[in-house]
Amino acid sequence: MTEYYLEGMKLEEDDPKFLKYVAKYPSVFLKETYDSSTLYLLPHSKILCYIANKDGIYQIGDQIFRIAGNYIYQTGYESNIDELFLPKDQISTKDVTVMLSRPRLETKSDLVQKTINFTNDSRFRIVSSIREYSVWVSNPGFTMWYYDIITNPQKRTWGIWGRAQLNTKSANDEGYIRLDCLGCTEESISGGYDENTGLSQRVIYFGPDYSLDLDDSYSPAYSRGRLIDGTTEYLYICWDDALDETMSYTYYTSSSPNDPY
Repeated sequence: MTEYYLEGMKLEEDDPKFLKYVAKYPSVFLKETYDSSTLYLLPHSKILCYIANKDGIYQIGDQIFRIAGNYIYQTGYESNIDELFLPKDQISTKDVTVMLSRPRLETKSDLVQKTINFTNDSRFRIVSSIREYSVWVSNPGFTMWYYDIITNPQKRTWGIWGRAQLNTKSANDEGYIRLDCLGCTEESISGGYDENTGLSQRVIYFGPDYSLDLDDSYSPAYSRGRLIDGTTEYLYICWDDALDETMSYTYYTSSSPNDPY
């Protein structure tokens, strides 16, 4: 799914081939609206979507899964694969289970989201999101948890915000996590980034069994967008702690790259 998604994002923002591409691979693109804009996102964490095929299907042991929008379908029987493509209220067998893939239903299922316009040209902006996802694996019985930072570049055309082909970067610094369980110890996590032409998406953390204790986990993160419009402008949205219940941010612009870390 990730490979098909990134290929589609190479198309120009006003290229009609993009909408044809989205229609051809509907499982790959999740359409969401936010702040008078349209966002096309992967329906789950970038790392899990690398495992799934273009229809959202992947298999772990004898369990078959399908990523479908905000849901994960699961069955232990190949004869039920066709059921994985039905709306969840039309499934006729108890051998297929359906789970929410993003357990926190706040602002478009994000932990937090912020939109900032470029100062040199207000037609362009970036949307920075911190997202939490989960997948329940009934056999052998555990939940995988994922935390991503996403930078989505946009352009306003005729009053409507859509995609933009800008250089972006999504990054997190080194930090630590503590799982939300009794006796769980602190673990360090490494920093890193994803840079792309168009949307960028960096996996901050993924692991099994427990969600993060967001009161006792820490990892700064930032989104960066670069706009070349006569002059070059870099726009930064910096999250003081991307693994916190109540996140604070700062933002600034620069004429040259000034990455926080």
